[in-house]
Amino acid sequence: MHARRDLADGAALAAAVFAVAVTYGILAVHPWSHVPLNEFLATFGRANAAAWPAQIVWYLAAVAMVGLAFWPTGRSSQLISVLAAAYFAWIGIGYFVWLAPGIGLSSAWAAVFTLQAVLLLVAGVARSDLVIRPRRDLASALGGVFIAYALIGYPVIGLLGGHPLRDLPVFGLAPCASVTFFFGLLLWARPPVPKYVLLVPLAWALTAAPPDMAAGVAADYGMLVVALIATGLIIWRDRAWTPTWETVAGGLLLALMIAWSGHDNILIGLAVVLVAAVLVEAITGRLRQPQERTTPRMGRAS
Repeated sequence: MHARRDLADGAALAAAVFAVAVTYGILAVHPWSHVPLNEFLATFGRANAAAWPAQIVWYLAAVAMVGLAFWPTGRSSQLISVLAAAYFAWIGIGYFVWLAPGIGLSSAWAAVFTLQAVLLLVAGVARSDLVIRPRRDLASALGGVFIAYALIGYPVIGLLGGHPLRDLPVFGLAPCASVTFFFGLLLWARPPVPKYVLLVPLAWALTAAPPDMAAGVAADYGMLVVALIATGLIIWRDRAWTPTWETVAGGLLLALMIAWSGHDNILIGLAVVLVAAVLVEAITGRLRQPQERTTPRMGRAS
């Protein structure tokens, strides 16, 4: 029985892997339409100048989140969730509304990123379902690598490409670095991770990656890899806490979202609908205490 369930779970995630190969193979042959790289970076140059010194504030907030994860207090996970929520709200309002209102569907993305802030408050504060505690395992190790990539890799790759730091998309301003950091943070969370907090960052990663990669933004190759690895690993790791049909549905929905990479309107709509469905199920369920999250349900392979 366990082998049959694992086969079904693995087949769903294999569909996502196949979708990656086909979708991005096609994009390699027929690149997505994009703005020139210099024009893309000039937008960030103006935004970086207007937002300064907010970047320093958010880097300090990121350091605080990492510190609270490694040296937890009684409410460290709640504090991490509040800081992450504040950052998503800043990106939604500060970046999409104030600094870069001309981006395609910027108003919709502003609303969606602000929604993500609300979801983090629900998961991390109201329900205490998001418990950030790194462990000595593969997921936590990858989470640390992904967080370092978001904070350090993004500017380093840009500098190695010959671009000045003032024109680079960096954590504290760029949505791409933000979601990369957040996926790393989720890999530090105790399973099962509330799936509704995955959908908005995944929708952004799959929307932004094709045009950014076509424009030559090398760091966003990493964002795509981080998003796919983190989402797939969380779905697979958390299968012991969820019914088989939920794991299979998660893998197939991941494949579907990958297949629609680059389509803002479809991914925004799909993410919002899925968030609503999963959030209703979560809210109507009983509140789970953090200690209940460490033991998988009986009858499933661990």
